[in-house]
Amino acid sequence: MAKKRRGPSSQQKRTGHRSAPSEPACLPKASKSPAPAPPLPPWRLWLFRLALFVLSPVFFLAVLEAGLRAFGYGYPASFFVKLEDGATLTTNQKFAGQFYPRETATQPHPLFVSVQKPPGAFRIFILGESAAAGTPDPAFGFARILEMMLRRRFPDRQFEVINAAMRGINSHIILPIARECARLQPDLFLVYMGNNEAIGLHAPDPTGFNVTPYLRLLRLGQWMKSTRTAQWLESTIRLAQKSEASNPRQQDAEYFRRHRLAADHPRRQAVYDNFRANLEDIGRAIREAGAKAIVSTVAVNLKDFPPLGSLHRASLTEPEKNRWEASYAEGVAAEKSGQHEKAMQHFTEALRLDDHFAELHFRLGRCYAATGQFNQAREHYRQARDRDAMQFRSDSRINDIARHMASGREAEGLFLVDAEQAFEESPLSDHKIPGEKLFNDHVHFTFEGDYLLAQTVRDAVEKALALSSPAKPAPTLKECAAALAFTSWDEFNVADAMARMTAKPPFVDQLEHAERQRRAELSVSNRLSNFRRADLERAIRVYRQALAQKTNDWQLLYNFGGLLADSKDYKEAITQYETVVKLYPKLLMARLALGDVLMKAGKLDQAVEQFREAHRIAPDFRPAQEALEQSESQVRRIK
Repeated sequence: MAKKRRGPSSQQKRTGHRSAPSEPACLPKASKSPAPAPPLPPWRLWLFRLALFVLSPVFFLAVLEAGLRAFGYGYPASFFVKLEDGATLTTNQKFAGQFYPRETATQPHPLFVSVQKPPGAFRIFILGESAAAGTPDPAFGFARILEMMLRRRFPDRQFEVINAAMRGINSHIILPIARECARLQPDLFLVYMGNNEAIGLHAPDPTGFNVTPYLRLLRLGQWMKSTRTAQWLESTIRLAQKSEASNPRQQDAEYFRRHRLAADHPRRQAVYDNFRANLEDIGRAIREAGAKAIVSTVAVNLKDFPPLGSLHRASLTEPEKNRWEASYAEGVAAEKSGQHEKAMQHFTEALRLDDHFAELHFRLGRCYAATGQFNQAREHYRQARDRDAMQFRSDSRINDIARHMASGREAEGLFLVDAEQAFEESPLSDHKIPGEKLFNDHVHFTFEGDYLLAQTVRDAVEKALALSSPAKPAPTLKECAAALAFTSWDEFNVADAMARMTAKPPFVDQLEHAERQRRAELSVSNRLSNFRRADLERAIRVYRQALAQKTNDWQLLYNFGGLLADSKDYKEAITQYETVVKLYPKLLMARLALGDVLMKAGKLDQAVEQFREAHRIAPDFRPAQEALEQSESQVRRIK
């Protein structure tokens, strides 16, 4: 008899739910759900958040940088850039823009280097600042003289002396240049640097926040400024601050006065520490490239260049300062009247109160020299250099760092040249005190000074390259001048350029600046008025003879074009400049010079064409833009 089916229980009726059917006996029991993961410890959670906070902007900036590069925004930050042929490198005219504001950034002198070193050639790089570059005209710098010496002495060997020195830089900028040069199959480097360490890039601010001691941070900042993102940000800020663009930051006299720094100021130490570190890293990059290096001390003008800035010792009291000023004033009066012994007594009294004032040492040096006490004179001239509060000259500590770094390391391929000592021992120095016969100003050489430096480093170059006995003697100074076409016209141009430079800050605060500037400008004027037709014809002959030996030397061609333009031989000047443009179509200075002489010759349409091409090559270069605007305006007026 069938059993009755039981209905839902009273509880099921109330809730409306049925009981779950019982599982068949043959099915396994379901496994239990996994236990929830324990929460992250607080420190790991904060670490994750910090990583997310840091990596997110890094990822964003990386994407932004990649996008800017993909769309061709900005310019390369390298020292060298390739020409269109892909086989030749030239200097990047925007290289300094990553280090300085565009209003004050300098440009490297144009040079042209094949990517592949010619077979059997010795490739020598020069590293340094304006003195090594050959200011004011690199066509006559020591690098050109050295190359000529080597080729004359070893005519069966091929030498490339590539001058990668640049005006207005220091070791912080020279280091990345050295690393680039190290990738170009170098055999030897010549390092001649140290003049801009205390006043150039990353120099300490006397009063503000000081980042100079933090070299790693400085280098990180440098790397960041080399990115396209930094270029974009800089351009964006400039657009937002139009007032700044219309009022460029100038390094005027007040700027330099604010940046005077005493020789014993604690912030000076970071300058020397950074120079040492940069020099060591340059040497390391050279060794890793399998090349050798010559490190030189730096020679400066001691006798004929007063310090640019003088400061009293910080602890000088007001009464002591009053006594110092009285003794100093009496010494100045005695010196002016030719009473040098009496002047020295007063200056020595001032020295006992405060021996920090650089100008005092310079005056003492002059008095000792006037009385024939040259050893004492030399020591005070050195003190005047070392205590200069506007340190545009390598001081004793910079040179000692170079000596310490390079001494006794020839087995490692590192050689020392003591240019400072060589210049003191030169017959052109006054009792071992270098002056105006070797220097045009504080550090920039006369032609005789450039010749002496080339002569000084030449033996070390030959030793480092293990060259055999030379076939011929080195050319004389007169022979070098003829081969490089250094004529009386070029002497005038150099003197004129230097007089224009010393008329500006920071030179204006120098002792007796007005009188010295007046003499310099009078000398330039006399050179010009005494330049006769015979001198012009002689200069033209020298240039033609030099070009007969080096037909494709663009610097010879360029300077010859300038000489012919000044003599109003525009037709022949056009020929020289056109040859340069044909050799190097992207050479901006040649395009501008050609356009200018075409304008003077009345060939306005051709001039406009050259200025347009110059503007196309460098759209941001203000002189090219102005030349184009002026030439187009003149064409419109005529038509």
